[in-house]
Amino acid sequence: MTAVVVISVLLIAVLFNLVLLYPQLTGGTVAINDLVMHLLLTDMAVDALKNGRDFTDPWQGTMNMGLPFFRYYQHLPHITVALVHVVSFGVFPVIDLMRWTTYLLISLFPLSMYWSLRHFGFDRTTAAMGGLVASIAATDRLFGFGYASYTFLGFGLYSQLWAMVLLPPALASGYGVLRQGRGYFWATLLLAATLMTHLMYGYMAFVTLGALTLVELTLSSGPKSLATALWMQWKRLIILLLLVSAVTSYFLVPFVLDLSYVNNSSPLLPAFRDSFGHSDVLQTLFKGKIFDFNRFPSLTILVVAGLGICLARWREERYLVPVTVFLLWLLLYFGRATWGSLIDLLPLSSFLPMHRFIAGVHLGGIILAAVAIATPWRWAISGNRALYIAAALAATVLLMAPIYIERKSFASENAFVIAETQDSLEAEDNDLNDLFGRLKELPPGRVYAGPTGGDQENWGLEYRVGFVEVFTLLFAEGLDTMGAVYHRYSLPSGVLQDFDESDPGQYNLFNVRYVVAPEGREFPDFVKPLDQFGRHHLYQVETTGYFDLVDSGLSFSGERTDFGAAASSWMASDLPAVKRHPIVLLGGSSYDLSRPKSLSDAPKILSDTEVSAGEPRGAVLSEDAGSGFYAAEVQVERESMLLLKATYHPNWRASVDGTKAGTVMLMPGFVGVPLAPGGHEVRLEYQPGPLRKVLLALGLLTLALVPFGEKRGPAFSGWFATEVLARVSDSIRWPKRDESRQSRRRRRRR
Repeated sequence: MTAVVVISVLLIAVLFNLVLLYPQLTGGTVAINDLVMHLLLTDMAVDALKNGRDFTDPWQGTMNMGLPFFRYYQHLPHITVALVHVVSFGVFPVIDLMRWTTYLLISLFPLSMYWSLRHFGFDRTTAAMGGLVASIAATDRLFGFGYASYTFLGFGLYSQLWAMVLLPPALASGYGVLRQGRGYFWATLLLAATLMTHLMYGYMAFVTLGALTLVELTLSSGPKSLATALWMQWKRLIILLLLVSAVTSYFLVPFVLDLSYVNNSSPLLPAFRDSFGHSDVLQTLFKGKIFDFNRFPSLTILVVAGLGICLARWREERYLVPVTVFLLWLLLYFGRATWGSLIDLLPLSSFLPMHRFIAGVHLGGIILAAVAIATPWRWAISGNRALYIAAALAATVLLMAPIYIERKSFASENAFVIAETQDSLEAEDNDLNDLFGRLKELPPGRVYAGPTGGDQENWGLEYRVGFVEVFTLLFAEGLDTMGAVYHRYSLPSGVLQDFDESDPGQYNLFNVRYVVAPEGREFPDFVKPLDQFGRHHLYQVETTGYFDLVDSGLSFSGERTDFGAAASSWMASDLPAVKRHPIVLLGGSSYDLSRPKSLSDAPKILSDTEVSAGEPRGAVLSEDAGSGFYAAEVQVERESMLLLKATYHPNWRASVDGTKAGTVMLMPGFVGVPLAPGGHEVRLEYQPGPLRKVLLALGLLTLALVPFGEKRGPAFSGWFATEVLARVSDSIRWPKRDESRQSRRRRRRR
């Protein structure tokens, strides 16, 4: 009977998702969320694979002035999809692979929960109920495990989706290692994969495992055995941490070394950075809005009931696992708003968006709900009477009906938005294709389709085809598009949202060469009409292209925490108008400068600086822009800086007339190359260097050696103790024996 219940429950859970989310596959359009960014990152990996470049560290050049994205962002999902696309010779388009993986990962998440609960020691019935409630959490867009985090009508958190599926088995495998000292390979593999699909989830996995070692406190028979057990588990956790760090070192080491070149001035909402505080979190929880937003709080009731059941069974180890997970992350979800400076005891707390801790609350809550809903079923199955089973079934249906009704409503709304957007795109298909084709034929430059933030009128957010913004469509086409959307990791992205579409100097500064706008939108005279495609108008602005000849004059040195304020002050000054771009040194970077000023003093210094245009510096005669490189032919009249209007990174390599040249960062985070008077051919190319490849090879070798080390570890330890240590010990003792023999001989002679 148990097998029938388990199979039936898992089939219901999976099929419910498969049926409701099927429109995710049939929409055929770009989602109105961050899935566009993940599409571009996957396309970037495909391009690197096809062209023989380092696919773990390519240059992404079409978002926010460019960024070596995989140097700072988890990328296992993107590389996996890219590899499938390339190995299949492009039979499966990237966007289709991403739709399919989104659809299947959400739908099959119940199986991940079932496997994990079994490996935590729960019976099959409880594990199956974990699958039943795995995908049904509903929040008011709080970035948790619900549909809204991943679907078309949601956030498109593609990396988090992969991590959500990997986190439970990673924790179960890691917990098995802590308790038994076996299974290091699978635990290392799953934990490393979780980390490389979502850094926050990888971090949360290790914090959770650390907390789970304390389960021993309630089970130990005495202080001595407790200390021994805790020390053994902590040693195993440290070994796991070292193994995962080694496997992922190709990412972690460069990330730490180059952290200075990530924007630190993103206007992250305080609630996202510090979470919401205990009062708001507890009210939201007990009002049912963490698990049951906009519906009867069935899942919340199950979570509370499961907590009570687990606490009543605290002497059984497996029941302490969900209690630990749920309470740990509920307390941490309170965030800095509750704990203040105490939260700094949490490793890396200053870098964490604490609102994402809701994932731990959801994970613990799912297991608690599974325990609650499984309790009557275990009783009914053990009784082996139809009446008992009917009662358990009725109770389950009564509790689950509101959940399934609400989830069906959400899925229907999601399907409606997809269908409406698809119809609108089909109606304008010819006009849009002609527009995109024309933009790709024109000389290279950035495209602007309206502001997406800041204090100005955000008409770009209202300029849509169906429910999709036009700037989203431009990004998806691979066009270099102006706008601080999807991410703000690049250094210049802090000033992009304040782009002034009435200032010709800013068009040139950011190389915004083309404007796409709806019919009836008015622009200054320097924004000249170029063409029209249905209701979409194309304009052109004269710029110097991706390059310009500028002056530096000033120089500043400091930390990235001061860069945002300095860049904003520079933008507000008169310096951009006369093309004066101060040199900036971040994080101890080296450049031959005499006494640079402190970057923290830049706002005052820049506001007090008097400027003048000066004599012409020369001209950019021609330019070329490609995947990870820019090239230009320039005529320089007097000593100047050649400005590349792309994000600075130390891995940019420059050559001037075929000879290697140095690069420097110029305000507001762009690349500069010093040039002497004369004609020059300049090429800049992003080259990540060998360190990452070496560390990747060492990491893969470490992973491959884990099974061997685990299998041969005891034998090696025994051999080391008996052969090596024994010989060393003997070598220390033998001289003493020789000395004693010589003493005895002397006594005999006497």
